[in-house]
Amino acid sequence: MKINHPRRDQQAATARASTVHVVRPDIILASGIRELDRLLKGFKAGEVTLVDGTSSLIAELPNQLCVMTYHTFHSETIYIDGGMRANPYTIARYARLLELDQRDVLENVVISRAFTVYQLSALIQEHLEPLIQRRTPRTLIIGMLPALYHDPDVRPQEAHTILAQDLAKLQELTTRYTLVTVLTNQDSMPLAPARGLGKILYDSVTDIVRMKQFEHSTTLELVNQEKTATILHGTAGQQRLEAFGLVI
Repeated sequence: MKINHPRRDQQAATARASTVHVVRPDIILASGIRELDRLLKGFKAGEVTLVDGTSSLIAELPNQLCVMTYHTFHSETIYIDGGMRANPYTIARYARLLELDQRDVLENVVISRAFTVYQLSALIQEHLEPLIQRRTPRTLIIGMLPALYHDPDVRPQEAHTILAQDLAKLQELTTRYTLVTVLTNQDSMPLAPARGLGKILYDSVTDIVRMKQFEHSTTLELVNQEKTATILHGTAGQQRLEAFGLVI
């Protein structure tokens, strides 16, 4: 015979409820570029996204993401600059356009510069995780990631090995600390995705956005999903960010 125990049943129900897994919504960082955000649906935490191509927007994207990270999460960004592109003055200008306190924004951006492939690798392999633990950032940016691996003084096979190891470390840290990780590469000669450093890089990331600049427009391609979009540039001589589709 089954005996009802209301109190015991209530306690069991409460225990079962407490073990239900609550799925958090995706943590998403918008870039501030309308067409890119519509195409990519934002940069996602726990994923590594590569932005590659010839567009001048690529050089500005890390500076913009530093500001958008603070604007969205009031959190820090770690920005490792591998191509001398980080510009605190540009970050401050973007902050003013969003009516943010530029000092607050800059205090929440940690910039490290690497001048050789070995310095960059040491930053990623040895110094990055302690910095993440100390600063608890939301966003990690590696600007111009492949540039230093093209060093003529480094044998190609060695460069390939170092890049593969560094990318594996970045993926591990991105997953462990639920980071929004963005890698950028701007070059007049885009990476070859079927061989060499390009293949290693393309095979190691979650999403790839190609941005190709033309005289009056920039085309965007979300490679893995085969989706495209176009940014129409403003009139000649127009210098405002809106000319490049930035949402300010």
